[in-house]
Amino acid sequence: MTANRRTGWRIERAPDKPLGRTNAGRFFIPLRITRDDQEPAEAHLVLTGDDSERLLGELSRLMSGGEPAPLDPIGGVA
Repeated sequence: MTANRRTGWRIERAPDKPLGRTNAGRFFIPLRITRDDQEPAEAHLVLTGDDSERLLGELSRLMSGGEPAPLDPIGGVA
């Protein structure tokens, strides 16, 4: 079963793929996209340097026990 039971989709970091940089110098995170009972697909989440810094700051805050941002309307925790 996927994390989002309403849609059947799950998007997560591909555990066997390293992070990297694009030819344009942006950063990317390899993702694995699955839907119930289908073969997984792969994609990259591409981030600018500013986006990467914000993500790092938010992850650091969460890891140190900070409050998460409010949930978006799609809703819920993965």
